[in-house]
Amino acid sequence: MKKFLVMLYPGFCYFEVSALVEALAFEKDWTMTTVGAERRLYESEEHLQVMAQTDFSQVDPLKASLIILPGIDNYHVPLDDERNVAFLRRLDTVHRPVIAAMSSSPVLLAKAGLLTQTHFTGGIFEETYAKNPFIPKQNLQRQPVVIDNGIVTSSFQFFREFAIATLRTCGLKIGETAFAPARTDRSYTADELTYHYSED
Repeated sequence: MKKFLVMLYPGFCYFEVSALVEALAFEKDWTMTTVGAERRLYESEEHLQVMAQTDFSQVDPLKASLIILPGIDNYHVPLDDERNVAFLRRLDTVHRPVIAAMSSSPVLLAKAGLLTQTHFTGGIFEETYAKNPFIPKQNLQRQPVVIDNGIVTSSFQFFREFAIATLRTCGLKIGETAFAPARTDRSYTADELTYHYSED
């Protein structure tokens, strides 16, 4: 059984990782654990209340196969809580899980020293780099998704591509049309919108 962790912090953005979490939910040999600095409810950017099943002291991140960092409404809030960065510093080793960081969450990875030798991207305002010199801007690549050293990064509008890239990095098969938008070149037929149980 493979485990993936979803980090929670105040103002995390659920929609940016929802496609990825949804796909993993249907993988029978994968289980999810939500984790935060404290075992409590965290309010997302969308005002969803999500419970951290465990706190950082009760989980070994190196035993997970994947760690997901959602984007952050205000990255200053989790950055100011040293426990978030300390948890991520535990991943500063050769043998670690895949790390999938969305939008502004690479700021946390940078503070933990995980981007020093790693190319990355993200939905980070340009002014953020000047205010936070610990972010290695020389490693920034302006691409929809960047995969380097087992770390997958992306910006918010590419949540679909982020999910596909992360799943493939974890060795899972997923088609190019997964999570694709509705087509606009022609209407859908009734047959196409009729659903049946799968045969398996």
